[in-house]
Amino acid sequence: MNSPIILLVEDCEITRRLIAQVIDRAGFRCHEVPNGHAALDYCRQHKPDLILMDVEMPGLDGLDTTRQLRERFGDHWVPIIFLTSHTEDEHQLNGLIAGGDDYLGKPVNYDLLTAKIAVFLRIADMQRQIALDAVRLAKYYEANEIEQALALELIQRLSQRSLIQLPHIWHHLSPAENFNGDLICRSESPSGIEHFMLADCTGHGLTAAISALPAIDSFHDLVKQYLSTSLLAAGINKKLNYLLPTGRFVAAALISIDHATGILSIWNGGIPCLLIFNAAGEFVEALSSNHLPLGILAEEQFDNALHLRSWEPGNVLVVSSDGITEALNDEGVMFGIEGVVRGVRRGWPDRIGDSILEALSQHRHGLTAQDDVSLLVIQAR
Repeated sequence: MNSPIILLVEDCEITRRLIAQVIDRAGFRCHEVPNGHAALDYCRQHKPDLILMDVEMPGLDGLDTTRQLRERFGDHWVPIIFLTSHTEDEHQLNGLIAGGDDYLGKPVNYDLLTAKIAVFLRIADMQRQIALDAVRLAKYYEANEIEQALALELIQRLSQRSLIQLPHIWHHLSPAENFNGDLICRSESPSGIEHFMLADCTGHGLTAAISALPAIDSFHDLVKQYLSTSLLAAGINKKLNYLLPTGRFVAAALISIDHATGILSIWNGGIPCLLIFNAAGEFVEALSSNHLPLGILAEEQFDNALHLRSWEPGNVLVVSSDGITEALNDEGVMFGIEGVVRGVRRGWPDRIGDSILEALSQHRHGLTAQDDVSLLVIQAR
């Protein structure tokens, strides 16, 4: 590895030769020039690692030479130490304004000179390393942005696979970050039973969204197999328990509506808001979570017991994640189930979902959402 190059700009030949010998003995390479013009000529072709600059020189003095060098070097930092017999504050200030980094008085203390060269070379090396790290970080950030955009597109396509526009369904999903850890799925089995899943994956952002992928895939595959709600829950749990790392799970409500028999089947593992309203808009029942979230329990421990209710004309089911019920206002008060119920009443019967979101926005008083928000409204058709 080549030793650092020190450019010595000094008009006095004797002083120049003495300093050059000290630099050589310290293990550095020294290039000597007698004036500012020669220094500029050298720096057109080369970039020294450090410059020792005499201040008082005929023609182009050290201050003007330094100004021109700083302009030429641009963002590339080369330490410049002034050598001068004037050590008054005013002279030092002028040198620092011109672009110098330090001062060393004449006659030169050679031990101090060697120490300062070592210190500034070490600082310059650290600065170059920081610049290289910044370039690498910028490249990593750019690559990460591209990868996240691709992941986001994949997740959105899978999430929207079943969210078709139907008159009896209203839904809303909004992420707290770029990626949504909440999901809403709908699919209809070959026998005509309508299935829904609203889920809230552990965490936020990309890690939560990745956990959603096997849940979405399992839901659609298992619905095609004519599985009941209880078997659907067990099947998704089995896959998530196998795939997800420890500490990752998916809170979910699985809902099945048999329109032929008028039976509503619900498995609720960790979803805080699942409300039934009758045809008059009256709050009938909250179906609370009675299971652990999907992915926590092994197959033999899993409980797939259901809530079974009648599904009558005019009934409305409202389901939301804790991004709604646990949303805080500026006084630390949660929106809660009561906030959802008030939103339903204000928006009954045609603006239920929009009314809940409006009430949520008013409750927050402009505060940023701290969690993903998902909301599903199903009306008996």
